[in-house]
Amino acid sequence: MKILAYSALMVLIGVAPFPARAEKSKARKTGSPAPGLAQLQKMTARLAPTTLRVDTSKLSLADRQALVKLIEAGRIMDEIFLVQYWSGNPALYSRLRKDTTPLGKARLQYFWINKGPWSALDNFRAFLPGVPTEKLKGANFYPEDMTKEEFETWVASLSKDEQERAKGFFTVIRRKNDSGAKTLVAVPYSEEYKDDLTRAANLLKEAASLADNASLQNFLNLRADAFLSNDYYASDLAWMDLDAPIDITIGPYETYSDEVFGYKAAFESFLNLRDDEESAKFSALSAHLQEIEDNLPMDPQYRNPKLGAAAPIRVVNEILCAGDGNHGVATAAYNLPNDERVVNQKGSKRVMLKNVQEAKFRSVLLPIARRMLPMAARDVNFESFFTHIVAHELMHGLGPHQIKLEGRDTTPRAELKELFSAIEEAKADITGLFALQYMMDHAQTMKLSSVLPSDQAAQRQLYTTYLASMFRTLRFGLNDAHGKGMAIQFNYLMDKGAFSQQADQTFALDLERFKQGVRDLDHDLLILEAQGDYAGAKKLQDEMGVVRPALQKSIDRLQAIPTDIEPIFVTADELAPERPQAPAVPVRKKKR
Repeated sequence: MKILAYSALMVLIGVAPFPARAEKSKARKTGSPAPGLAQLQKMTARLAPTTLRVDTSKLSLADRQALVKLIEAGRIMDEIFLVQYWSGNPALYSRLRKDTTPLGKARLQYFWINKGPWSALDNFRAFLPGVPTEKLKGANFYPEDMTKEEFETWVASLSKDEQERAKGFFTVIRRKNDSGAKTLVAVPYSEEYKDDLTRAANLLKEAASLADNASLQNFLNLRADAFLSNDYYASDLAWMDLDAPIDITIGPYETYSDEVFGYKAAFESFLNLRDDEESAKFSALSAHLQEIEDNLPMDPQYRNPKLGAAAPIRVVNEILCAGDGNHGVATAAYNLPNDERVVNQKGSKRVMLKNVQEAKFRSVLLPIARRMLPMAARDVNFESFFTHIVAHELMHGLGPHQIKLEGRDTTPRAELKELFSAIEEAKADITGLFALQYMMDHAQTMKLSSVLPSDQAAQRQLYTTYLASMFRTLRFGLNDAHGKGMAIQFNYLMDKGAFSQQADQTFALDLERFKQGVRDLDHDLLILEAQGDYAGAKKLQDEMGVVRPALQKSIDRLQAIPTDIEPIFVTADELAPERPQAPAVPVRKKKR
């Protein structure tokens, strides 16, 4: 869910380096001096401090007590993710906390935002001295000196079950001495992070014993068991059945940080309160997914004649986010789980973080629209922004999931490998637009008029808002699946005449060409996944997944506008003040 990276690293100002870290690294160290205090403050200021306060007064006393335990468990995901992201993070974090100078505090603040020494808004370049110049592609999931070829050769020598574990979501790859020779071995998360997962499991069990809701109790107990057994299947099924005022997601989910193969899941937590009224409103959209699948712009043979279980939509307000879900750019929504067995049996759940999205819209999207689309900014509205994000998450469940190539059963993820995430994010975006247009065209027969206005004005608002949102995402750069996917969309649609760049670096939209361009691109992306076409996906990303010079000139005009928000979880901090041994991170106050 994350959208990362903005532009090349700014000119840096020299400071004295940290002591060299003990761990050995094959990656290059920083060759440029690290930013000084003033420059680091400018870098941090790109993220607007945003307080997230959520009313918990309607919860029962028991649920409020359980909520405290869940906040404590959620924070442990930060600690695990720090280790997953880079092996040098714990030692570096410890050094940063001891530096109480203004520069030291600024470094700690920006480190915590990024959960590491690489700036997500600067193509993951280092902003601290004495660390690898750029984020390691394999994070800490693989040995730093391991090559793709070495891994693939090793996997080919394993049994089928061993191969599944090696390429599975929930193992790290380490080296071991085998008769004097170093070889690779898959280590379960339950062993690699045993101490932290045991603490988290105990807190989930405590919360389960306090909570009122049976489905919440069931999920928490099963997820606690999964932390210790490394088998997440039963708890993923229970998460799909979760129906409680407290909506929690906690565990290893997304694979974005594994840029080598996209196999390994990172730990994260989202602790939310459900908005029942908004959830009911948007659930009407999910009732028509089979009809949309049956009309996707691809050959009928690739369509799924029978989708899995319905895709529930949860509109929530976020109390706490930690780990992989809260580094760099703030997550606005997510669609989980990623286990295809669960998706086929239960579907997947779309969770929409409404208070986060409202903050992004106010602080970032509206100012961008006024700058980039001055003649059409009046058509940009939150309802269109929010509705498309809902559609994006729904569309992850449509299109090819199980495919057959040369007589073997496989998946688009397995065939497209490291290219899959960008193609899938682009597919979800574009299929979301296609689906909303389809529903607008059939609003009367689908009985969606109360949820989805379908007049020409509403259609223009949808596409204009989406165009403004494209600039928002493109500012994060191309070192992330969302950024790469958005660059593909932008260049493809511009080449189709969906919008044009004016002499003053602003843009104008052609509604009908935009609609046709969406249909054409959706076809191309769906076919790439349906055919598991690695070469085709590589060609598309190489040719279209770039920021062209003319676009960069327009993006450069947005530097005075915040790039994203920095969530400040005031409700979580009030309910469960951090203990002295917990991570002590300086908090910027929201500017008034």
